[in-house]
Amino acid sequence: VPVVELICLVCDRHSALERKTLVKAFGASVTFAEIRRRMAMGCERMQATKGDKCGAHFPCLSDGLADGS
Repeated sequence: VPVVELICLVCDRHSALERKTLVKAFGASVTFAEIRRRMAMGCERMQATKGDKCGAHFPCLSDGLADGS
């Protein structure tokens, strides 16, 4: 996918970045799980006492694509 979206329906977060930009910023070997953690930085639900409760996700991965984590 040329543009990778990160959305969260819980907090209304939405980001869309070009894949090339993500590779430049995070490197080619980074997982989607790590990109998610970095892009959702500041979300109180990410560091909840009962674990990660953040709803941020990549819609492009719900089409059956593996997230690489």
